[in-house]
Parts: sequence; structure tokens; C-alpha cells
Amino acid sequence: MHITRQIALTTITLFYLGLLGCESGSPPSQSWKYANQGILSADIAHDGQHALVGSIHHGGSLWDTTKGERLYNWNHKQGEYTTLRAASISADGTTAATAERDTIVTWDTTTGKYKAFWKAPDVILGLQLSADGRYALLGLRNNTASYFDVVRGGTIYTFSHAAEIRSVGLSADGKRAITGSDDMTVKVWELAAGKEIFSYEHQNQIKTVAISADGQLAFSTAQREDAIIWDLKTNKQLTSLSYNYENFTSARFSEKGDQLLLGTFQGLIYLVDSKSGQELKRWHSKPKKLLGGAASKSVLSVAFGRKGEYWGLASDGVMGLYK
Repeated sequence: MHITRQIALTTITLFYLGLLGCESGSPPSQSWKYANQGILSADIAHDGQHALVGSIHHGGSLWDTTKGERLYNWNHKQGEYTTLRAASISADGTTAATAERDTIVTWDTTTGKYKAFWKAPDVILGLQLSADGRYALLGLRNNTASYFDVVRGGTIYTFSHAAEIRSVGLSADGKRAITGSDDMTVKVWELAAGKEIFSYEHQNQIKTVAISADGQLAFSTAQREDAIIWDLKTNKQLTSLSYNYENFTSARFSEKGDQLLLGTFQGLIYLVDSKSGQELKRWHSKPKKLLGGAASKSVLSVAFGRKGEYWGLASDGVMGLYK
């Protein structure tokens, strides 16, 4: 009886490990702890060399990812830890921005010094800097997105939805913007004219959007619903990703736009082909427990590294390097 029970337990364990390997992918090659109590906001630089973190109890900080070292502490008021709900690093790596409620502060990533402080039109829910750090796209609680000049101050264009806007993106060439809203729609905007050029209604609130560097591809996903890559030359669906009820929390196209890196609420990271939607690689942000709940957390930011590696920063404060 004891032998039979032991064999049964071994069989179940091996079956579970098989599922774990197939479904959850590989753990990070290396990892670093950036916050002990977790983080509220994060952005990894486009080359993966730096990470901007808004931690739960210790405010904002900029990190050197290659060394796992904190470079600067950034807070909106001296002597206080700021609760940062949104953060962004420009694609050229020179400027960072942090947001608390309706305030936005920009920082010099080289010197760590404050650059500018501005008031937004309403509470900021989503934030992305332009490639050169001159402008920011702000997703706001008042159902609009503000294309904001963070050098001179003030809104250049206002983009409207019918509900709060939580996810935004800017193409690196500075020509297009993308917004995702609780009204279940994703919209793409032409920045030169400030006009809408594409719109699609999902079946649930929009969780995450992204746009390629050249503005030709877009990604949108509703909460636990469909995840679609769009061809913005034709404004038609290029492919729909075959992940049932996955909740994507971060997304970034590769520099050439041929690949898409995705992070999930469950701590998984996927690399997919942009044209076919085929999965190329899969990882999990922390090793899974053999039995019981998963140890990993929501992946708040992902990035492609300089040397073919990949980066993912999770809400438990752990930065992972993936190969």
C-alpha cells in the first residue's frame, strides 16, 4: 500500500513538473530585488540598461540594470516618499518622468537632477515619454489623453474617449500615438494633425496597448479577452494571439517591429512573432512552487536588451534577465 501510494505521488509530481515546464517556461538567468514591499509603477529603458521604479514605501528610484545598483532616488517633495503611479524613460535614455496624481516631474538620467515640474489636466493613469523626452502622452482619469509638452508645459492635443484612459504609447518616430480606455476601445492618433486614424472596440476594458517604433504596427488587449496585433497600413488585424483568458500587463515591440515582448498578470513573459503571432520563447518571472500558488507577480515592464537578452520587472520588485 505504501509503495503504491509513493508511486502515485511520484507520478503526480512528475506530471506536475511536466506541465510546469511546458506552460510556464524558464526562470530568469539572473534576478535582482529593487523593492522589498513591491512596486506600483515601472519602466525599463529601451536598451534594458536602466529601470525606473515607483516602490510602495520608498518612492522613486533609477537603477543600473547591469549592476543591479540604485543610481538615484527621485521624489516630488523633499524629505517625503512619493507614491508614483506612472513612470517612463524616453527611448533615447536621456530623460525620465514620474507621475503622482496630477503632477508630472521630468529628470535627467545622466546627472539625476530635476528638470521640470508640471500640473496635468487631471489625475494621470498612464504615461509615456516621446523618444527624445520632449513630449509625454498622458492617459487621464477625465476620459482624455493629453499630448503634453514637458519642456515648455501645456497640452498640445487632447484625445477623447468615453471612459478613463489607462494605457498609452508613442511611436519612436514621433508620428503616432495609441490610447486604450475603459470604454473598451483602442484608438490610434496622427500627431501632426492631432486626429484619430484608427479605432477598434474590444469586448472588455483595455488593459495594455503598444505601438511599433515606425508606427506601422499596434498591439491592443482587453482584460482577459482578445489580444490583437494590428497592421496600421491597412487598419486591419494582422494576427490574434492564441492565449485564452490571459491578462497582459505590459507590451513592447522590438526596434524592427518583427517581435513583440509581453508580460502578464501571472508573471509570465512571452516573445512572439509580430506577423504570425507564433510564440518564440516563454519565461516566468520567478521559479514556481512545486505545489500551491505561484510565487511570481504581475510584470509591469519588459524590454529588449542590447545583446539579445530580455528584461522583465515584476510588481514584487524583482528585475529578471532572460535569455
